[in-house]
Amino acid sequence: MRLKLQVDPRKCIGCRACTVACKMEHQFPPYPTSPPQAEPKGPSFIRVFEGGPFIVDGKVGQSFRVVVCRQCTHPLCKEACPLGAIFQTQEGVLEVDRDICTGCGLCKEACPIGAPEFLPDGTVAMCDLCLHRVRDGKEPICVAVCPSRCLQVLEIPWVG
Repeated sequence: MRLKLQVDPRKCIGCRACTVACKMEHQFPPYPTSPPQAEPKGPSFIRVFEGGPFIVDGKVGQSFRVVVCRQCTHPLCKEACPLGAIFQTQEGVLEVDRDICTGCGLCKEACPIGAPEFLPDGTVAMCDLCLHRVRDGKEPICVAVCPSRCLQVLEIPWVG
């Protein structure tokens, strides 16, 4: 079995608690912005983007799209890395060996959702599902803080 983060966009309320908690957990600089662009800038392994407003059946609606590494079965980011810096842990979670990574960005270009994130040191990293927490029996920080419970960790069969 391997781990994967599942997002239910119908439950997301766009609060961005996941993004803020991720930044704090990984000690990324905050670089907050003021509304209406409330998305915190700078590195984060999970981001929330707004869609709308739109009208459905006479009611104003809004949607949110959560972008986080999908832990692909056949990760294009891993294939694109010319140095082999991206590997899978025993849990099947993708990680980047930042001692090998040169920050060329080919992994980010290859990823269909652009999940790999440039860090202040010029290397690239991606969501590792907070393995340091998971290995201690805790949920990833984004899952733990989500008030609408739109995030959950799944164990799926190992393929590949």
